[in-house]
Amino acid sequence: MIFHIAVCSPDSVLRSRVERQCLDYYARRDDACIIEQLDSPEALLARDDAGERYELYLIELPSTAAAASLRAAAALRSRGRRSPLAFLAHTPAHAYSAYRVDAMQYLLLPVPPEQLDALLARAAEPEYGPAIPVATAPGLRVLPFADIEYIECTHHVVHFHLASGEDVPSLSVRVPFAQVAQPLLADERFVQLHRSYVVNLAAVSQLAAGEFWMQSGARVPVPRGREPAARTALKGYLEKQFR
Repeated sequence: MIFHIAVCSPDSVLRSRVERQCLDYYARRDDACIIEQLDSPEALLARDDAGERYELYLIELPSTAAAASLRAAAALRSRGRRSPLAFLAHTPAHAYSAYRVDAMQYLLLPVPPEQLDALLARAAEPEYGPAIPVATAPGLRVLPFADIEYIECTHHVVHFHLASGEDVPSLSVRVPFAQVAQPLLADERFVQLHRSYVVNLAAVSQLAAGEFWMQSGARVPVPRGREPAARTALKGYLEKQFR
């Protein structure tokens, strides 16, 4: 797949830096990306008028012209553009307005490479990434792996804890937890270091004494005897992402 990304900013240096980081990220994948640099919200909307479509919009909120960029994002949403959209900002002042237009992420400049990599992974995966079907009381849910921070089994119910903070409980299961978790454990991001938990290493912010600290703020227990294995698993996963 070729992933089309619009990078909108009046700062040519920032546009080039973001483009380079995107190309570096996709160089580690089996697919590719095309970056289009746009120097203004007006240019972005003009490309939309011309029929150009993107799988991801990366839009800077300049200190002196944030309102124009937010209006352009709102216009894209009103036109039915549902692709992931993320803002690059110098202050958190416009975060509320950004999320009102369904922003996937609000990143403060300068953006560390690992944060942009994580954003690109989240943006790209729903297009073709793995997902797991979960039978729940309201009906069948299909959860992308990238949305799952960790899963927990309690009293024959598997709770899928999502990065959004949502807890999706399954119906009562009559098979071993390991069987439910098997599709996740076949993915290098997921590891089981506790009999009742499977953790997404991509969503771990740090390993503290006896706990994985997740990016959402949740904490997942790691048995004392399994801490060396947890440290090795996390270190190995991170090294693969940045080599």
